Amino acid sequence: MMIDIPAIKRITAVLCALFALSGASPSSAAQAPRVVIAVDGIAEPRNLPVLVAERLGYFVDEGLIVTLVDSPASPSPIELMKDGRADGAVAYFHHTFMSQSDDHLVTQAVVQMGVAPGFKLLVASRLRDKVHALADLKGLRIYTGGKNSGKTTTANWLAARGGFTLHDYTALALATRPEMEHALQSGDADAMVASTADAARYVASGAAFVMADLSSADGTRRALGELYPSTALYLPKTYVSAHPEIVQHLVNAQLRALAFIRSHDAAAIAAALPPAKDPAAYVRVLAEEKNMFDTDGIMPASGARDEWKTMAALQPKYAQIDFGETFTDTFVQHSPRH
Repeated sequence: MMIDIPAIKRITAVLCALFALSGASPSSAAQAPRVVIAVDGIAEPRNLPVLVAERLGYFVDEGLIVTLVDSPASPSPIELMKDGRADGAVAYFHHTFMSQSDDHLVTQAVVQMGVAPGFKLLVASRLRDKVHALADLKGLRIYTGGKNSGKTTTANWLAARGGFTLHDYTALALATRPEMEHALQSGDADAMVASTADAARYVASGAAFVMADLSSADGTRRALGELYPSTALYLPKTYVSAHPEIVQHLVNAQLRALAFIRSHDAAAIAAALPPAKDPAAYVRVLAEEKNMFDTDGIMPASGARDEWKTMAALQPKYAQIDFGETFTDTFVQHSPRH
């Protein structure tokens, strides 16, 4: 068998050129730290910053090889971290409460990317003349979500702002979109906490109107009185302690992604991402939900504490966690991009 030396040289030259363009050598690429991040729905707008960082090469620029694993259901991000299949996760901040209490794994948010839940409070159109303020929601039947869902926490927080408790309204189990739309129209349901995309459907059909818009930082402050920590990059505390340099590079990349989101419109952001099934609809949702990420990465501590108290009011077991272990601002404060 003859070896084609010229061909090998040509292939080697191409590979070297590619590594030169990426700013790395073959040996340094092989030595780059590898990090696996479990994402609670990669394609969901709520997780936009981590997808932007991956697609635009920000992790590579930080000298990391990052693999995103889509884990919106089972196995969950915490399951993947517990057995070592994932090093960290991107999901809503309250998952740090759950991991510490339910899974006995202390996790820390190292960069807070979302400061709004990305939801809208809808009220049935037939109640437009009766429901004018949050206090008027008392005694109503409201679609929320599971006990640990952001929708339920949002509903309970809104109730507290309205001067009543989570026991003063009836939480309805989620159904199909057509069923919930019909319930709002027929009188079987009075209100709901919905995603931006779903809210558009119910408003367009005339089934409901928007009473509170929590898809942006400003709207969340108006509705809740403060910011609501949502999307976060969090990792086991043991990993954070053992690999501070890697964590710092992860945070640097995410802060860069946040800056990109703030400085570009929805169409430009969508152009940097994988094609959506309905590009026009996706851009419309992004135009609103990009405002969830109007932050510098520092945890809004007051909002975080109230989120914890709101969740613990429904499930007292979460009151027992060490809240101080659920996040750290150290890496954001030390980042050259802060």
